[in-house]
Amino acid sequence: MKFRFCGDGDCPDWILGEIHSSLSVLSSVKLRIVSQAIAKSILGDELPEEKIKDVFASSKTENASAKSAVACIRFLLVSAARHNADETTFGEELQQLGLPKEHANALCRVLAEYVKEIRKKLLETSLTVDEMDDIIYTIPKDTIECAQLEVKIKNEIVDGVSQNTTHKINIHKVDLLVLLDELKTIKQIMESYDYEKKYSEVDN
Repeated sequence: MKFRFCGDGDCPDWILGEIHSSLSVLSSVKLRIVSQAIAKSILGDELPEEKIKDVFASSKTENASAKSAVACIRFLLVSAARHNADETTFGEELQQLGLPKEHANALCRVLAEYVKEIRKKLLETSLTVDEMDDIIYTIPKDTIECAQLEVKIKNEIVDGVSQNTTHKINIHKVDLLVLLDELKTIKQIMESYDYEKKYSEVDN
């Protein structure tokens, strides 16, 4: 089944699981309070983690589920904003996924309240997700033909949560030269692309 808030694609299984195991357990009022806090965190405010844990602890669900529930709500709000899902469609699709009507309405109200600011934030930070923070080049011992790249990524999305990660890649010297040429080509394309003009045309 395809969903507008997922860009006319399938809803991830983990989102469906969290809707049934975590979001539906909260009262609609508490869901709205938590969602507002998450919406503000998307815009740059600090997330009140202890307060959110207390909300879930008092709602007959384990504290351990609070983190994944936050990731779920964040995904729902960001995805709906990114794919221009209107409030009515968003609410209907949440109900199709099993979220009670009052809960769906609560999320819709939060989306309606913050959607413009979230879209603006997404545009401002569109190139900061999976952003390369650093890359270290080394030659492992007892090898001539291979090199190792240690790539540090900032704000990589892992299971719906932004994290700083490190990846090690072994690569042949010949492939390394090919990679360098392709990166130079990509850089030239990006430098010639007018992002501000594109999005101004979309808005108009």
